[in-house]
Amino acid sequence: MAASAEYYQHLVEAFSDTESLTVLVVAGSSPETVAGVLDVDLTAPIGRDGAWDEEGTTAWALLDVPGGVLAVEPTGFGDPTCAALQRLSVGGAAAVVRHNVLAHLRFGCARDGELLFDDNEYMFVEDPDVVPTELRPLFDLVWTDLEDEDEDEDEFNGFDVGLAMGEQVTGIRLTADHVAELDRSEYFRAPSQVYVASLDD
Repeated sequence: MAASAEYYQHLVEAFSDTESLTVLVVAGSSPETVAGVLDVDLTAPIGRDGAWDEEGTTAWALLDVPGGVLAVEPTGFGDPTCAALQRLSVGGAAAVVRHNVLAHLRFGCARDGELLFDDNEYMFVEDPDVVPTELRPLFDLVWTDLEDEDEDEDEFNGFDVGLAMGEQVTGIRLTADHVAELDRSEYFRAPSQVYVASLDD
């Protein structure tokens, strides 16, 4: 089944808020392994609202799904570094879509320990040829050429296309049932701002 932007255009309605949200999909892994890479403290359940309680921390919910793990973080500032994304993909694949109140929409993906693509504002990359060939049909739906003054408005937004590209990389299709189960899941404390800090290194 091919990844579909139309499918995710409807699925995003199941999330309560995509303005501040990180969605991480990891194929071939377990919640415990993902938690270890993200430095999630599984002994410290804090609830979703606890993601905003302490400066420098956030919260993750992790769900065991067929083929791997689905994880969400509600602030849009807890997304993994590229190095962590690579570690998560060893023996499988990983993809992250993140949007935050700064309007930064990131997409990153890795497979078998190798980073395939990552950009903090992926829709605005100057050279679309840096995007993996397998993702170009989806990516091209939302790519914005900043030098084109007559750029048409896109039918899709970057978040739904990012989720579709995540499925293309990992082979894991998210469902509304997954989102509903995450809403009932416990959240656990973890560091925030690690990706943004890594960009300055």
